[in-house]
Amino acid sequence: MSERRPFREVKLQWLRLLSCDANINDNAKCVALYIVTAHVNGHTEKAWPSYKTIAEATGKSVKSIQRAIRDLEIGGWLSVQRGNGVGHNTEYCPTDASILKASELREKTDKSAPLTPSEGGQICPERRSDVSGKRGQICPPNLEKEKNIKPNAREVRAKAVSRRSIPVVVLPTARTRQVNEWNAWLAEKTLPDLARFNLATSVDGSSGYQLPGRWPPEGGSDKEQDCLSYFLSRLPASAHQEAAQAACLEAA
Repeated sequence: MSERRPFREVKLQWLRLLSCDANINDNAKCVALYIVTAHVNGHTEKAWPSYKTIAEATGKSVKSIQRAIRDLEIGGWLSVQRGNGVGHNTEYCPTDASILKASELREKTDKSAPLTPSEGGQICPERRSDVSGKRGQICPPNLEKEKNIKPNAREVRAKAVSRRSIPVVVLPTARTRQVNEWNAWLAEKTLPDLARFNLATSVDGSSGYQLPGRWPPEGGSDKEQDCLSYFLSRLPASAHQEAAQAACLEAA
């Protein structure tokens, strides 16, 4: 029997198995796809989006979201711990049974090996020498031609993000649900929580945080890169020291 892996390592296999479950309708599959890709924390394996948040993101009604969550719970895909609505959101977590099935599928995938040409695998073309078969001349390599002069796409994107201004809003600390979701997003990015950043402010006597949005961004979006750049540029000095210490210990 396969060992249970962390959900972040088998998320793709989990979604694959869910998509093949004939007992789960497309509405529920869509909701599950949004929750696990946009909100499930990579370390705690939990998510806390509200029905309204899911409905706005998927374009469905709140009642449809409620039915989908119930179907996923009955089908054994999500474990749901319902909150009381007062600072305690409903908590979603992929079930251990579903993660174990995904781990088994991942193990089968890891064990698969490509076939050699004699066993029916893909035939790879033989590497040719610098000399042609018709007494061709040996050509020295053209270093200028082989040199990659194209700019690194990641560096260009990072510079563009750093130059782009990011609008900032003040999120009151009393908005515990939004603060919790921001802290969960930061934890997924292995960053400290909001309290450790120098983002505290006060408006009309109410305390709050200066943030690049009222809600964390969706995974893979341009806004996610902007938010990540925003927090990295404001990383507290203590966090830099902890990262340096961890690097030293790993090297030792």
